[in-house]
Amino acid sequence: MKSITNLKYWSIGLTATITLIIFLCFTITQAVIVAAFAYLYPESSYEYLAYSNLGVISIGSSIIGFFVLAGFIRLKNNSIQPYLNIFKPKSKVIIVFLMLSFFLMLILELISAQYPHLFETDFAIKSYKEANSLPLFYLGVVFFGPVFEECLFRGFLFKGLEQSFLGGHGAVFVSSILFALVHIQYGIPILLFMLLPFSILLGYSRLKSGSLLLPILIHIINNFITCIITHATRK
Repeated sequence: MKSITNLKYWSIGLTATITLIIFLCFTITQAVIVAAFAYLYPESSYEYLAYSNLGVISIGSSIIGFFVLAGFIRLKNNSIQPYLNIFKPKSKVIIVFLMLSFFLMLILELISAQYPHLFETDFAIKSYKEANSLPLFYLGVVFFGPVFEECLFRGFLFKGLEQSFLGGHGAVFVSSILFALVHIQYGIPILLFMLLPFSILLGYSRLKSGSLLLPILIHIINNFITCIITHATRK
């Protein structure tokens, strides 16, 4: 196996372009899955089918997105593991960033409770309430979605940015901004005051640990806790 120091990576420009292509494949797959459900259930609206089958949509689009991502890595004749920094992080770093993530989640939850009119969103509650299968919903939203998103943003994109003139800190902030922007469906206040800080935390967990596994773990825990809170507070 090649040493990670000898690997060749996509340039910053090509990394950005390929990231866009991968995300487009991910989005198109989502649309195709919804269209397939619409063909099977023509009496249902597209909106209802999207919400009620979010788990299946997340699973299918994440799998396709990851295979496209892996294909571009293999085009460089590189192994996926070192390219995406899939290594076991040090226990001390895991503990520190898990504590930071729980603290941030608590602060954000307190802020959202204090200003519900600013951080109210129907997306999470509606997709949870209308899910046809909660096990599939959890599998897609809690596991497959976070794994793909981290592989793309804190893995592939982060690597290209980090290897460029932007360096590690630049990679954290650029990937964080882009990550927040693709979640625009949650609304601007949530994007700016919740998703962006959380994404920066994920970026620094990747930078300081040198491992993609840590942000994946934090992202999965965050989504799981969000689902539990949604389950407890749904009307």
